[in-house]
Amino acid sequence: MGKKDMYLYIGKDYIINNNSIVGIFNLDYVKNTKEFKSFRSNLEEQGAIINIADKEERSLILVNNNESKAYITKLNVNTVLKRLI
Repeated sequence: MGKKDMYLYIGKDYIINNNSIVGIFNLDYVKNTKEFKSFRSNLEEQGAIINIADKEERSLILVNNNESKAYITKLNVNTVLKRLI
């Protein structure tokens, strides 16, 4: 039997499949690093970032469903992890 699909609500009517999550990043820790700035710039050039955070960006959720996308949310990482359990 395969994995059962579960879904994560991340706000503003966005729901993502738990099985597609590649990583969850705390933006407070990574947003000022040159590696993250480069990573984000590459995703923006590809049109692969969906920002649903309004002004307060707290986490980036990287997903892969045949193509990479990133969701920037106002949820902190602990909230996202609690919703996954």
